[in-house]
Amino acid sequence: TMKLFDGESYTSSSVSSLLTNYNVTIPSNASGTATGNITVNYYYKLKQATITIKYLEEGTNKVLSTQETKTLNYTDSYSYTAKDITNYEFSGTSKTVSGTVSGNKEIIFYYKLKTATLTVHHYIEGTTTKLVDSQVSTVYWGNTYNTSKSSSISSDYEYSTTQGTPSGTIAGDVTVIYYYKLKTATITVHHYIEGTTTKLADDVVTTQKYTTDYNTKAATVDSN
Repeated sequence: TMKLFDGESYTSSSVSSLLTNYNVTIPSNASGTATGNITVNYYYKLKQATITIKYLEEGTNKVLSTQETKTLNYTDSYSYTAKDITNYEFSGTSKTVSGTVSGNKEIIFYYKLKTATLTVHHYIEGTTTKLVDSQVSTVYWGNTYNTSKSSSISSDYEYSTTQGTPSGTIAGDVTVIYYYKLKTATITVHHYIEGTTTKLADDVVTTQKYTTDYNTKAATVDSN
């Protein structure tokens, strides 16, 4: 409030301490010449700011999810938490960012692909005895994998069965077990008259596992 005489010029101004957080509308009669009682009204409105939230892959800045944009007033409180993203884990320093709006702000949440262990065993059927070393590798979630029987297995063995899923998409640790069993062979013993294929006794036919010892013997033949 100031006391003016008619015809006296005047000038008014906004409150400077408010301008940090407010935009002000300067009235048309902010300054002029007194012609009676004058009321000058300054109107203040909170400034607005944009909060941009991004979800990026660590090291590549690959966009993992659509960025979000929030419009807030200055002095508003804000709090945003990193969301779950399939196949990724949060890798930043804090999953929640909060504060008070005082200007435009960019919030970036960083993620990295989860890792899993892919283990492939090659066992003798019914045991945990290894025929070759197991293959253990670190793989990323979301990647496909494909395992197979070993080509280094002894020729005495043949493939039997598989435990686990031989191929697919990584969504956690995977263990695949290939089982092998000893091959079988047929041992046939004939009893012939020398120089012929005339039988003196019935053939003896047995089935044996590879690497197993075997013995044969001559038949007892009636000399009459």
